[in-house]
Amino acid sequence: MKRSKKKNSSEKKIRKLQNLEPTKQELREQRRRQRKANKRKRIMKGLVTMLIILGIIGAIGFGVYQAANLGIFNVAEIEVVGNEIVDAQTVVEASGINVGESIFLIDVNQANYNINALMNLDELEISKIMPDKILIRMVESVPICAVNYDNKVYYLSEDKTLIEDGEYLRKTDIPLIFGSDEVTITEIGKEVVVEPYWRFDTIMNILRDLKKDSNLEKISEVRMTEVNTYEIVTKNGTVFILWDYNNYIDNKAYIQNNLDKNTSNMIINLAVGTKPVIKPR
Repeated sequence: MKRSKKKNSSEKKIRKLQNLEPTKQELREQRRRQRKANKRKRIMKGLVTMLIILGIIGAIGFGVYQAANLGIFNVAEIEVVGNEIVDAQTVVEASGINVGESIFLIDVNQANYNINALMNLDELEISKIMPDKILIRMVESVPICAVNYDNKVYYLSEDKTLIEDGEYLRKTDIPLIFGSDEVTITEIGKEVVVEPYWRFDTIMNILRDLKKDSNLEKISEVRMTEVNTYEIVTKNGTVFILWDYNNYIDNKAYIQNNLDKNTSNMIINLAVGTKPVIKPR
């Protein structure tokens, strides 16, 4: 065996001196050694990379830990964007998020649930903005009116669902409804029953027409009177008195003309005879 190895070694030297190509066996051996060397390099490179990554993670973790202890990640600001009906402070209080608590401990899902329980929204997004800010972005459902009853204001959508309630009127571009006998509510997002319901249905039909014609923001109040008429009060102080929805439809063009002309401080009775009875307020 020793002679064979010496012989092979001698043959290699002779071929090298003669500038001969290596044999297939020699090429396989060279490739095997190269693969082993490359493998060792990859392993070492991987270990070094892993150690560097662990070091970076450790440094970041330690930095975050120290920053948390110093209160750098404590909530310093809560911003509310998109609210019109409900004020920002009410939204913040409903969310359950407090200034001073760690931003990492804020339960966004719970805050989302709390706010949706307060009011009916089309969109709600709560974001953590590092290191110390909470952003509450919302799109409120659009109310068609606000019903005043028992010292409370109820904001209703076109389908009579409750959007929000409050102690005073916060949104002034929708009519405030007076004259309800009773208002029954269950919860946010559910239908509100306003009595007498058949009279309130008449008001809702009128409001939908006003909204369709872009006149809703020109109306300040709608009243259900004790003599079973309806009074539509404009922001210019003019009062239109109507008998029912058909009476409104019959005089719709006349009402529109007065709204366009911004008629102010007049009482226009459309519930008597075929012609309006007009007098100053």
